Amino acid sequence: MEARLLSGDIGKPRVEALSDGLYAIALTLLVLELKLPSLGEAATNADLLHALRQLMPKVLIWLLSFVVMGVLWLSQVRVYGLVHSLSRTMVRLELAQLAFVSLMPFSTALVGEHGNLSVAAIVYASNILAITLTGAWRTRELLHQPRVHIQALTAPVLRTLKMRAYALPACAAAAVVLGFTFPGWNMLAMVPMLFIPMRTHA
Repeated sequence: MEARLLSGDIGKPRVEALSDGLYAIALTLLVLELKLPSLGEAATNADLLHALRQLMPKVLIWLLSFVVMGVLWLSQVRVYGLVHSLSRTMVRLELAQLAFVSLMPFSTALVGEHGNLSVAAIVYASNILAITLTGAWRTRELLHQPRVHIQALTAPVLRTLKMRAYALPACAAAAVVLGFTFPGWNMLAMVPMLFIPMRTHA
C-alpha cells in the first residue's frame, strides 16, 4: 500500500477522520437554530405551547437536514469501505464536498426562517445538490481508479454506486427546480433519497 501512496494517493484514515469530524460538527450546529423566544417570568403554559408551535417549521427543517445529511454520510461510509486509499482527485472532491457540508447549518437556518420564500428554498436545495454532485463525481473517480479498491467491485456493487451517483443529485435537482414555484413543498422531492439502495457488498 505504501508504494501506491507514493503515487499521490492519500491514506483513507486521515480523510475519514476529517470527514467524520466535520459531519459531526455540522450536524450539531443544526440544532442551534432551535431557540424559543424569551417568554418572561409571567409566561403561562399556553404561552409556552404557542411558542413551541411557532417553532415547528424550524424543527421540521432541522429534522429533514439531519436525516438527509445522515443518509449522505452513511453513503460516504459505505463508499470508503470499498477503498484502502484515495486518489488526489478523490481527495479534492472530498474537500469540496465537505465545504458544502459545512454550509448546511447556514442554509438550514435560512430556509427555517424564510421557508416560504423561493430564494431560501432554492439556496437550501442547491446546497444539498452541491453535496450530492461532488459525491457523484467522487464515485465516478473511484470507479476509474481500480488501484485504490480493496478488491474488485462486483456487478451488484457497481450498479448500486452508479444508481446512487445519479439518483441523489436528481432528487436534489428536482427540489431546486420546484423551489421556484413551490417553496417549502419542494423539500418533498428529497424524500426518495431515504429509499435509494446503499448495498456496497456482494
